[in-house]
Amino acid sequence: MKPLNGHSGTDGFAVADSLLKTLDLDSIGSLVSLGADVVMLIDHSAIISQIYLAGNDLADYGLAKTVGKRLQDCVTMESVPKIDSMLSAGSHHHPVRGYQVNHKCAGKPDLPVVYSAYNAKDFPYTIVVGRELRQQMHDQQRLVQTQLELEADYRELKEAETRYRTAFKVATVAYVMLDGERRTILDANPAAASLLSTTAAPLSGKSIRDLFGKHERDRLGDAISEARHSPNPVHLDGIGIAKGQSISLTLRSYRENGITNVLLALWPSEQDLESKRQRTEKPVGIAEIGLADLPEAVVQTDTDGVVLAANTLFLDLIHAPSMTQVLGRNVASWFTGASIDVRVLYTRLLDEPCVRGFTSTLTDNLSAESAVSISARLNPTNGTVQLIVMPQATSAERLTIPSPGVSDQAEGFSALVGKVPLKDLIRESLDVIEKICIEAALDQTNNNRAYAAEILGLSRQSLYIKLRRHGLEDYRPGSGQAS
Repeated sequence: MKPLNGHSGTDGFAVADSLLKTLDLDSIGSLVSLGADVVMLIDHSAIISQIYLAGNDLADYGLAKTVGKRLQDCVTMESVPKIDSMLSAGSHHHPVRGYQVNHKCAGKPDLPVVYSAYNAKDFPYTIVVGRELRQQMHDQQRLVQTQLELEADYRELKEAETRYRTAFKVATVAYVMLDGERRTILDANPAAASLLSTTAAPLSGKSIRDLFGKHERDRLGDAISEARHSPNPVHLDGIGIAKGQSISLTLRSYRENGITNVLLALWPSEQDLESKRQRTEKPVGIAEIGLADLPEAVVQTDTDGVVLAANTLFLDLIHAPSMTQVLGRNVASWFTGASIDVRVLYTRLLDEPCVRGFTSTLTDNLSAESAVSISARLNPTNGTVQLIVMPQATSAERLTIPSPGVSDQAEGFSALVGKVPLKDLIRESLDVIEKICIEAALDQTNNNRAYAAEILGLSRQSLYIKLRRHGLEDYRPGSGQAS
């Protein structure tokens, strides 16, 4: 049966062949460029005779000016062997595909192109067809950058895990992490293993009930249930363990993977006798004031800041499980991160018998910071200082070093005179200026740390040290602060 148009299938190829032979070189190049980004006609000397570009944006790379030049001279040095191989390996019937090269472009990034070559018998040119890979290269760079950021985040995570794991292992206080639902031990530090177990076997996976006396297990279970639903720590004193020893413990709940687990801090009960006495008796020397009856966190020190007594509210404020961990310590150890030195408060007490509204920052035993207001009174008869520490409702009232450039900068500094030593004012203001300059350099360089160090006149190592000191290690332009 013949086709309706009167021609066979092979007749169509003959007609197409005869039509193609009537096309000139420009027509052939334009026809091929419909399916490619770059089309070149290369003579036998590797000279570019004609070039056809599919998009006007490729003209910015100077490809139109390569006519009359050797193709090898228009690519980067590492791409020359690929061009030689492509032009020499071509078959008369099969195109040579997949040679990825980079074109040299003055003032612009190299242009990546993947070329295929074809030369036909009796055709005076080799047809080189190219597809530009700028989008693919951009995607690859983004992928590499994302991979580098993921690796950096993973390293930071591992380093943080190592730090906390080391602190957990070397802590002298016994800690146990407990599965709140199954009541099995998730982890325990060596101090807990030594206190609760008679063997060196790890405690992980064991039931917490098995480590306590049979008559104490119901009491322990009730305390765990209470701790899981209470926002405040739960204390147990004088509870017996399977070894026969009596211990005290504090239970706190925390969330992990959608489950409320419990953290136990344990210590021998004999270490808690002094704590019980301090909680129930009035401190010696200030019989007229009962610390335990006051509604705020109160601590009593000597004139050097050494803690002599404290109430339970102060223990809760600094997250101390027992009074023994507070007595004998200097009160300044909970204000080490404050911009206002607590020594200034004690110096003022020599001239003023009472100081009210002294603002500072308290760092508790869990390394968490909170703004507090301190009222202090010096008792000259026995040389003791009573401090009332009250958490601040908002951070807006905290005394801080004003940022340079604000309209009330002078008034802000004036308000701190007498509360902050001059050397601290100068040091803090210089730190603020240095931090602002570093942030500005990172914004201008789009977070290019090497370029930022150069425009700041610093070595790269010095810049990284200052980034860590100011908390800018994770700074991103436009964020306004470290994440």
